Amino acid sequence: MRTLESEIHDFFTSLEKNEEYSGSVLIAKDEKILFNRGYNFANREHQVKNTPETKFRIGSITKQFTAMAITILQEHGELNVADHISKFIPSYKYGDQIKLHHLLTHSSGIPNITQLPTIGELMKQPTTTEKTVRLIMDMEPEVNPGFKFQYSNSGYILLAYIIEKTTGLSYGEFLRKHIFSPLGMNNSGCDNQKEIIPNRAQGYEYDNGIVNAEYIDMSFPMGGGNLYSTTEDLFKWDQALYTDRLVTKESLETIFTSHGFGYGYGWFINEDPNRSSIYHGGGIVGFKNEIIRYVNDRITIIILNNLSTTNVEQIRNDLTKMVFQKY
Repeated sequence: MRTLESEIHDFFTSLEKNEEYSGSVLIAKDEKILFNRGYNFANREHQVKNTPETKFRIGSITKQFTAMAITILQEHGELNVADHISKFIPSYKYGDQIKLHHLLTHSSGIPNITQLPTIGELMKQPTTTEKTVRLIMDMEPEVNPGFKFQYSNSGYILLAYIIEKTTGLSYGEFLRKHIFSPLGMNNSGCDNQKEIIPNRAQGYEYDNGIVNAEYIDMSFPMGGGNLYSTTEDLFKWDQALYTDRLVTKESLETIFTSHGFGYGYGWFINEDPNRSSIYHGGGIVGFKNEIIRYVNDRITIIILNNLSTTNVEQIRNDLTKMVFQKY
């Protein structure tokens, strides 16, 4: 009988051969890592292979760290998710209507900044969170706060700005001090093109063959998609979320509660009684990722990938079938 590890390895070897996957994968059950390997290239020009130590841009998986930072600040008594934005940004004309809770749950009505017609140029320019916030403040809300779920990076950029305003620390410094360092996540942080970051993957996409992905300055998606990490660091994160190492169990329940839209604070919530899960994707130029936690079964699948055409959702579903056939 084939082992789960050999079955998964054959699955990814086939995907690698067909250029349908390029990245690192970690699968865990309880506290034990069942599978942890890299496939294809972190850098094709220099023929550097992906490994469990490769650092990938994680895109919107960043949002769960922003949400945790806000929750930590709430436990410290420095803010409350029921606070209105006007408390932190008095000049924002819609600030008296929108609460932090609305930003966390994508129910603020603020349009997604990626819808701006100039987004292609904006994302290539170095910026500050404050400048990006000014762009968001000029955007007219599309619906009333709390009315409907409308995925918006704008809300999480605002949250990053509020973290900085409240603490006097940069977004990255706050995460390092209160999340990354306590959990030993030494291979995670804010991506920055100028920095020398060992083991950083290059992003790729298709254009009549595999090409280098379009440039994006990582100062732009602050709080919504600017972090990098590894599968092993994200496993440390996953394990900490079963404990009260960062916040209380009560706060964790709020993070992982569907607040009326199938979304908690930085996580999608699937309440299927047969197989409930907590998950989030993370797509950013040249990268497409996924983390899914089957909490009742203590099974976690982390897929980091530096080829934007990869069908990560299908891979996630195929891996889930393989794992649950064994467990």
